[in-house]
Amino acid sequence: MTHAGKLHEAVTSFTSVIDCNTGWAEAYFRRGVCYYLLGNCRLASYDMDAATLLGCRDAQMWSRFDLQHDDDFSQDTFESKKET
Repeated sequence: MTHAGKLHEAVTSFTSVIDCNTGWAEAYFRRGVCYYLLGNCRLASYDMDAATLLGCRDAQMWSRFDLQHDDDFSQDTFESKKET
């Protein structure tokens, strides 16, 4: 299975977990990371926002990079913003 295939599989798994427990911040965070790695920054942003609201500290770090609706966000951009 390809890397992207495994990420899609992970998104499906985290979605099932969220369907069973909508209050689990870590599931939103991890699904958001998968969306980010797949290049879907809009969905990544939505999940990071949800995880942040539910108290996930890791998601709070991501939110400072303002992923919202930035479909051109790349790993290079992430690295350059991380340094500032």
